[in-house]
Amino acid sequence: MAVVMMFGIQTCLSDDQINRSSFPKGFVFGTASSAYQYEGAVNEDGRGKTIWDTFSQTFGKILDFSNGDVAVDHYHRYKVD
Repeated sequence: MAVVMMFGIQTCLSDDQINRSSFPKGFVFGTASSAYQYEGAVNEDGRGKTIWDTFSQTFGKILDFSNGDVAVDHYHRYKVD
């Protein structure tokens, strides 16, 4: 189930009801990611800490105390990804 805004109205649609024609003509889909979200391997092969590593490892900054030390671990899983 997905909640979408269509013509300023919030609508609930099941997954099988959503397709390309559910969006206005000319609608552009996009995605984004960052190395911090994917790589992991925070202390391997000379990868230094980023500002996000430092921030997320600072007590009290992240509600659930998670960080990107492992992330989705693409660093180790790139061959199977």
